[in-house]
Amino acid sequence: MDVLPFFLAVRPEIRRPEDLKGKKIGITRFGSATDFALLYAEQKWPVKRGKDFAVIQIGGMPEMLAALKGGALDAATLNAEFTILARKEGLKELVDVSTLGLNFPTSTINTTRSFLRRNENAVRKFIRGYVEGSHFAKTQRGFSVEVFKKYLKNNDLHFLNGIYDLYVLRYVPKVPYPNPESIQTVLNQMADKDPRAAAAKPEQFIEARFFQELEKEGFIQRLWQ
Repeated sequence: MDVLPFFLAVRPEIRRPEDLKGKKIGITRFGSATDFALLYAEQKWPVKRGKDFAVIQIGGMPEMLAALKGGALDAATLNAEFTILARKEGLKELVDVSTLGLNFPTSTINTTRSFLRRNENAVRKFIRGYVEGSHFAKTQRGFSVEVFKKYLKNNDLHFLNGIYDLYVLRYVPKVPYPNPESIQTVLNQMADKDPRAAAAKPEQFIEARFFQELEKEGFIQRLWQ
């Protein structure tokens, strides 16, 4: 998943970034993904943190939503799940960070080079199953929503279908190739503090040959025919 799945949820009277002047915006913690998402959105605004608005560490999504509902916050960087809940409370989204064009490795599957060497065939089977599972999820809404219902322990079909629409249909790519641009985003973040990151290349951290094998044998193309 190569997007930041966050929204800037705001109170109804806020209609544009300029309206954030003098306001309080909640994040979970400084340096967290919610903070990074807000920082990225801010780059496009005429108003800036510290000078025009305050950024407040709240600690968690439930606490941010409660503070937003109660008026202690004017805006908050919420994940997709809590944004759906915020809509029910009459709050709205000012920014959908996932649409701003930033590639970021929010969700990745990782292993060690030593495990790869010892278990190459197991990894190959896992990647095949993962690609097939992604296809199944995207083409079988009813089954997928039932899985959400079971593991989220939630029977609200409006909420569950909203999660499906955002995560499965929008955020998870059709074919989950490892994305060099996402890795580069993280290396750029780290470069100020670690010179090794500035010299590193994304390809050093990616093993794409299993996907290349699936493409060569036509497995991916057959799935999506």
